[in-house]
Amino acid sequence: MSTPVTTPRDLVEQLFTGLPSRNAGGFADLMAEDAVFELPFRVPGMPARLEGRDQIREYLANRWTGMSGLEIHGITPHIYETTDPGVFVVENDVDMTRPGQERRSVRSSVNVVHVRDGQVTLFRDYMDTARLLSLALSQL
Repeated sequence: MSTPVTTPRDLVEQLFTGLPSRNAGGFADLMAEDAVFELPFRVPGMPARLEGRDQIREYLANRWTGMSGLEIHGITPHIYETTDPGVFVVENDVDMTRPGQERRSVRSSVNVVHVRDGQVTLFRDYMDTARLLSLALSQL
């Protein structure tokens, strides 16, 4: 059962707390119907922009299904408030184990999150795409 969201910061905390489960539906449910998910530093094959809750849900469900060998033990978001009460900057430390490797914690991304009327309207994901690309190439 999810915790009731009372502030924009609570919503952002809930968004990141749920990430280890890779529940695309739960993540997308926190988005506004017309939310935008942007990937400014994308790797080939990734979209630069997703528009709408349904497109975000579908993309994440497909992406997270393809990460079956990666075990995520937890995500620690470091949430920074800005002068705008609906805009947050979040650094993510991910505690994970990759197949054949030791468990470790890595900084996976920095996100800019906009919240309005109790829903996420923009999720901009500045992932470490160079690391993602090197991992993909090493598995060929």
